[in-house]
Amino acid sequence: MVNAHLTPSMLAIDETAAPRHATDGMAHVPKAAQLIARQLRGAILRGDLPVGEPLAPAPVLMERFGVSLPTLRAALHILETEALIEMRRGSRGGAVVREPSVHVTAARAGAFLQYHRATLDDVHRARILIEPPAVTILAERRDPGDLAALQQTLDEQSSAIDDRELLRAIGERFHFQILELAGNQTLIVFSAMLHEIIDRHTARSQVDRAERGDQRQAPRMYTEHAQALALIASGDPAAAERYWRAHLEHVRQVTLSREDETVLDLMS
Repeated sequence: MVNAHLTPSMLAIDETAAPRHATDGMAHVPKAAQLIARQLRGAILRGDLPVGEPLAPAPVLMERFGVSLPTLRAALHILETEALIEMRRGSRGGAVVREPSVHVTAARAGAFLQYHRATLDDVHRARILIEPPAVTILAERRDPGDLAALQQTLDEQSSAIDDRELLRAIGERFHFQILELAGNQTLIVFSAMLHEIIDRHTARSQVDRAERGDQRQAPRMYTEHAQALALIASGDPAAAERYWRAHLEHVRQVTLSREDETVLDLMS
């Protein structure tokens, strides 16, 4: 059984330890439920509970943790709201482990930023700080596999010049691919979060963007991506980073010039 990976020490609930998690402030959630959620969360994040596999049935978990069904349900609800498990209904239902998703992180970050009246400009400026170092890493490494992967995406972008929405999606993929190939997991997470926020904002205003004629920017965006790839391939990290920073600044200016309201509005 999948839960054989959970040893008794993993399952033991330390009543003296306060869980350091966002649910600490949820007064209506029993402390035992928070502690169980912390134990299961740790097992999921360590890989002891593989993605796609079900947790043990409720009676088994109740016995292992020594808690009632309502307490166990509260713990599973915590993990469900964190998108670490999915509750399936029916005869073959139960809690199934999910892979941690950047979409959930982005949604929460977006809600926080919107509440604090952050602007689209804030997000784009943060992006300008995060992406260029990844370009430097790629230019220093000049790995043929990295270059081939970026060239393939660039070729797809070239083929989609006449399809505005597809072109935008592929262009965003090119940006994120640079972070993925660089391999710095911290940069990847922050970049993915920013990309998700930008993409959500973009999707909410796509009708207005179409009326303003964004298609005119498509050839230039493709050309700038192609030039960035050429600089990465040339092995000139400083030039590649400067160029990508200038490209991101251009994207920021174009985006803000077509937005009447720059305060993020992702959740309302």
